[in-house]
Amino acid sequence: MSEPAAPATAARPAKRLSAGRERTILRAVYEILAESGYQGLHYEAVAARARTSKATLYRHWPTKAELVTTAMSLRPAEDLQVPDTGTLRGDLLAYLRLLAEWMGGEPGAVISGLFVTMRNDAELAALLRPLLIPAVPPVRAVCERAERREELAPDQDVRFIDELCAPALFMRHALLGLPLDAEFVEYLVDGVAMPLLTRAR
Repeated sequence: MSEPAAPATAARPAKRLSAGRERTILRAVYEILAESGYQGLHYEAVAARARTSKATLYRHWPTKAELVTTAMSLRPAEDLQVPDTGTLRGDLLAYLRLLAEWMGGEPGAVISGLFVTMRNDAELAALLRPLLIPAVPPVRAVCERAERREELAPDQDVRFIDELCAPALFMRHALLGLPLDAEFVEYLVDGVAMPLLTRAR
């Protein structure tokens, strides 16, 4: 169920929060998302944890989707810059290891929960998609390096690597409860990514 809309009395112009106060509130939002998911996040809980009032929250973020999107936009950036290992296979292993580590931690728990909610919440989906879908996916940079090394033909369509490998990591971790270990990452690289990228066209 959606959070109630902001009370009419909260519609007056909001006095700007200090940077420190805003960070405290948005960190509380992020922590509750990690613990309870989007459905478990309520203004009352955020106000209590951040030691502020519901009225303050409503004045600055009239809907829960706006509150969550702001918290996600200010979250610490996840470093998915893939090191150049010198080979396509090495770069793919490095990338999927980073993705597995990220998915197994707090950021992965938060975003996995939001993905499920976005399917049925058009407002949340519209606000979050620009934040969650990078303009240049890391796997694109990996493949561009491989093209310069002449390991790949130019202009490969690499979207399917994330479309296949990321969901496989998610299913193994979130649904099956199995570890995202080195063996599984190597399986994805050697059994899925490399054969698809290097197949004859």
